[in-house]
Amino acid sequence: MRKRTSYYIGLILIIIGAGALYNSIFLDNLFSMRNMWPLFILLPGLFLETDYFANYRNRDASMLIPAGILTLMGGFFLVKQFVPIMDELTGSIFIVIVGFSLLQYYAAKPRDRGILIISLALILLGGFLGYARYVEEMPYWLNRDSIRAIAILLLGLYLVFRALGRDKKPDSTYRPREEYTRDRQSSQTPPPSSQTPSGDAGDKIEKEP
Repeated sequence: MRKRTSYYIGLILIIIGAGALYNSIFLDNLFSMRNMWPLFILLPGLFLETDYFANYRNRDASMLIPAGILTLMGGFFLVKQFVPIMDELTGSIFIVIVGFSLLQYYAAKPRDRGILIISLALILLGGFLGYARYVEEMPYWLNRDSIRAIAILLLGLYLVFRALGRDKKPDSTYRPREEYTRDRQSSQTPPPSSQTPSGDAGDKIEKEP
C-alpha cells in the first residue's frame, strides 16, 4: 500500500512539474493553477478507482461511488476550463454524474436492483433537465411538486426492489431454540478417548475378573 501511494504521489508531482516547465519555457499560463485546479478533484478520484480495481477482492464496492463522483466531476471541470460550457448545465451534469457513479457501484456489486433503478432515473432526469436548460424551455409540468413526487416514487421503487432482492432463507433451516441449543452442546462435547489407560488405572482393570 505504501509503494502504491508513493507511485500516485509521484505521478501528481510529475504532472505539476511538467505543467510548470511548460509555462516557464513557452511563457504561457495554459497549465497554471487557475486552469489546472480540477486536478485536485480528478486525481483523488482516479486513485480510488485504481485502488479498488487493483484490489477488488479486499475492497468495499461502495468506495466506487465517491470515486466515480470525484473522477467525473474533476474531468468535467477540467474540460470546462478549455471548452466553453454553459454554467446552467452544471447542475444537470452533476445529477448525471451521480447516476453514473451509482451505476458503476451496481455493476461491481449487482445485488441491489434498487440502486440500478435510481441510477438510471438520475441519468435520465439529468439528461432531460440538461436538454431543457440548453433549449431554454422547461416543460410546464416540471415544478417543485412534481420533483417531490418523483423523489417519493424513486424511494418507493428502491425499497421494493431492495426487499425483493434479499436472499430468502428456506423454511427447512428453521429449528426450535431448544433443538438448536442441544445440537450445539453435543457438537462441543469432546469424543471419548480410545486410548488404553496407563499406570495404576491400567493394572486395576487387568486384575478385575
